[in-house]
Amino acid sequence: MFLYLLVILLSAVLLSGCTKKEEEVIDETEDTSNEQEEEKEEEVVEETDLGYLSNPDDFKKVKQVLGEDGDYESEIVSIKESSEEGYHEFDFSVLPKEAGTSIPYFTVEPMYEKGVIRVTIKNIVSDSTGITHQNGLSVDKGAITGLYRVITSLENTRIYDIGVLANNAFSVDVTDDGDGWIFFVKVAYDTSYKAPTVDYGSTQFSSDEQSIEGMTADEGAKITTYSYSVTGGVLKFVYAVASGASNPIPSVNAKYDDGGMLVVTFQSLDSDKVSTWGSTISLPSGVSALVSRSGETSTYKFGGISGKKQFKLSATQSPNQVIVEITL
Repeated sequence: MFLYLLVILLSAVLLSGCTKKEEEVIDETEDTSNEQEEEKEEEVVEETDLGYLSNPDDFKKVKQVLGEDGDYESEIVSIKESSEEGYHEFDFSVLPKEAGTSIPYFTVEPMYEKGVIRVTIKNIVSDSTGITHQNGLSVDKGAITGLYRVITSLENTRIYDIGVLANNAFSVDVTDDGDGWIFFVKVAYDTSYKAPTVDYGSTQFSSDEQSIEGMTADEGAKITTYSYSVTGGVLKFVYAVASGASNPIPSVNAKYDDGGMLVVTFQSLDSDKVSTWGSTISLPSGVSALVSRSGETSTYKFGGISGKKQFKLSATQSPNQVIVEITL
């Protein structure tokens, strides 16, 4: 009986030891697997943005020009977009008004500070694409927002902006389809882009103080130019802005002062390229803007607004803009 009990006791000890060793082996395997997965994830992050393209060397970040400038006339009949492997394609179909004309002057230029890749086509006398500055093509993929038409005073010239949120590379090509030409603009997706948190300002008109919390001079915030227009009884004053950060929108505040002037203040700008410092910008409907700058602060005082009319201070990305809209 004693020997029988001794055998049972020794067996239990041995089984206990084996069980413990098996648990340790399982733990080590799980840890090793996790480490391998982390290493794989790090390798993916470190890949270049264009590594997934079959022909990455064809995609550049510099101005590209096709065709030649001349006296011939052409019509742009369509612009189509499609999602391809690693890039988004925009096809511009152009027909000549007369046979035997050469390829139209077609340029594609990166304007990353403005958040666009700009397409310019010369000698276009008619446009049946249906693309306008308000009705464009939406993409919203791989840091590409879409395409829209730019208003321009240049005669027989069409300008289209492809909105980008990163420094997307692109390629340009053209083919003769027998009737005319098809220009291909391929914009590479940026799969590593992560949208920053951006304050786009107000969504409604009011007479109350409004502000946008954005970038500062230390982050490279700047105004590069401005434009204005009047539509439907609303004066729109647009600042083209940029910064050295992923968020291109600078901090800005707008409110009426005691004299009834709408004061728009950019508190901290690295630079402001508006050329009329200390002078007045004459705007439609009797409105004017007095421009001044002190240190890093730029101030625009809008006068000629009767009765503290409602306004809206907002911002957009791609194109990168701060917009002041004032009801007249």
